[in-house]
Amino acid sequence: MTFFDVKIALRGISPIIWRRLRLAGTTTLAEFHYIIQIAMGWDDDRLHCFHIFGKDYGIAYEGGLSFPDDPRSIVLNDFGFDAGDKFAYTYNFVDQWLCDIRIEAVQHANDIMSVQPRCLSGQGRWNNSAHYKMDERIALLDVLDIIIHGKDTTTVGDIRTLIEDYDAIRFDRQSINLVTIQHSQQ
Repeated sequence: MTFFDVKIALRGISPIIWRRLRLAGTTTLAEFHYIIQIAMGWDDDRLHCFHIFGKDYGIAYEGGLSFPDDPRSIVLNDFGFDAGDKFAYTYNFVDQWLCDIRIEAVQHANDIMSVQPRCLSGQGRWNNSAHYKMDERIALLDVLDIIIHGKDTTTVGDIRTLIEDYDAIRFDRQSINLVTIQHSQQ
């Protein structure tokens, strides 16, 4: 069985927001779209399009774009990707959330479990709000402030609540993998 390590980076965002995923070569483009939605924390409520080797692919929606090929029948293996190949994924045509996708590795495995879709690593959490990075900084500063300047009555519970608020904002690979695996089993 072939599997691909791919890196997805959201273009034009600083600091960079990216995900590294491991996908089976039998992953359809429709499945890849949903995996990207989960990994990036998006809601799948915008039109999208893959641009691979000069051709557009995507799920057609009424009132949206149409595509000549069915993304539910095209798998990653169909493209004959090599390590280093690049293509693009656009989500939200109004705001142009453009992702650069690079095939980092093409590998083979005998164990089907080793190719379940999963997030290997990443950085940043995307949120439609222009203030998402500020929210993350404020949450982290709140944690540090209570640790450094806490009163004698400050409890671990006080700190834990702030840490949970911070964790809700930052990138969480384990949660992505849990949701991705649950979605792929449906």
